[in-house]
Amino acid sequence: MNKDGSYFRLEEALRKPECPICSLVLEDSRAYLDHLLYESVLDVPIRLMLIESFGFCSWHTRQLASLPPICAPTEGFAIFASDLLRKLDYVSSAIIKKDVRGWNWLSWFKKNSGRLLSLLKQRPCPACDHVKQFETYHLQVLMDCIGDEEILSAYKTSPGICLPHLLILEELYSTHANFSLFSEAQLAKVRSLRVTLDEFIRKQDFRFQDQMTSEEAKSPKAAMEFLVGRPGIFANEMEHDLFQRSRTKKPLPSDPLPARSLFLPDGRLELLADLKSAPHVVLYLRKHLPEVLFQSLRERGKAGARGTIEAVAEDLPDVSYLRSLHDAGFSVFYGIGLPQETMILVDRKKGWLLEEDEKISTWRLRRLKNAEDLSLTMLWHKFGTAVSLRGIVIHHDCAGELFSLVIHGRTEQWCRFKNSAANKIPDLGAQVEIFGWEKWSTHIIEVLDLTELRET
Repeated sequence: MNKDGSYFRLEEALRKPECPICSLVLEDSRAYLDHLLYESVLDVPIRLMLIESFGFCSWHTRQLASLPPICAPTEGFAIFASDLLRKLDYVSSAIIKKDVRGWNWLSWFKKNSGRLLSLLKQRPCPACDHVKQFETYHLQVLMDCIGDEEILSAYKTSPGICLPHLLILEELYSTHANFSLFSEAQLAKVRSLRVTLDEFIRKQDFRFQDQMTSEEAKSPKAAMEFLVGRPGIFANEMEHDLFQRSRTKKPLPSDPLPARSLFLPDGRLELLADLKSAPHVVLYLRKHLPEVLFQSLRERGKAGARGTIEAVAEDLPDVSYLRSLHDAGFSVFYGIGLPQETMILVDRKKGWLLEEDEKISTWRLRRLKNAEDLSLTMLWHKFGTAVSLRGIVIHHDCAGELFSLVIHGRTEQWCRFKNSAANKIPDLGAQVEIFGWEKWSTHIIEVLDLTELRET
């Protein structure tokens, strides 16, 4: 047979004093976590995935401490743990917020028992997802290779696979050509373990204690690992699987936009009326708002209307437009993972999807039926805020393409251009005004625009 890497990994696992499949799954778990923390913990898609899964399961989280220092497991854990705590803070705060008209947090909890979990955990542990696929693959390799004389001989001298993996293997591969050969080898191991256990029990009698062999002394531990597998791999039966519990309630859609929604012919009029008086409006943007909507929101601010307007923007390269949102009094946030179409949420009770047809320069509104859920699920998609600051340049770090401002004569702030190739670091002593993103994963402001101010 073809002896590839999988063959030799199995052969090596069979030399260990434990279930070879458990051993391979543990190796796969460790390799996955090692790669993620060493290579990808700062990557936006990875951070989004971990926020959706609300981190790793207990087993994989506790494995992080065993990773080598080069992976910086403590620092990596701190990064995504901060994201999870921020998500918990946002969602919990929104649920118990009392100053929004018609929002009764106590009745929400009574009506939506268990929904906090479904809002926090929207997918299973990614490490478990990863190793589950490889677990099936390793069982397939074992079945394919057990007919090889070397592997069969190694299997007979190994502890064999644990009972949970045996049950999975029987369920998946009972019709495999090598299953009967495997079953004979495994049954011989079960009988041998039982005989050894019986001897251990017999030699608890003080008359025979001096006859106890090392194999017999270790047999209870061997039996334990055979019956239940290695620690952490097979869950308990207390139904604490958080992802499964989160699905027992009405699940939230993975796509925040419902497949079926109602098109209202007078949707624009209803929305424009709502925007004039709503205490809280949130815009999720990947493109410019239609001018009539932007002007309506701007005029609301000029009229002194009470309430807040938040604009969460993703991939909007037009810095002047971002400035216009900021100058209009909007709270502008740096967004990640937003829907492709503009979404408008009003008072956490109503939601609108804005669809544009660029060919004929028109737009229409789709009323979203699950606005209350969306207002909670979209909260954690904010990863920073837009700031406009004035200060004096006091430090340079040319190697790091950084410069530092002193603001109001006391606060020091480090900055870096988003596009360093197209911008020159200002001279020391220059008075400047910057506009950019204060991202929550770093204390360095990402400068989108800088203007040098003349001394007056």
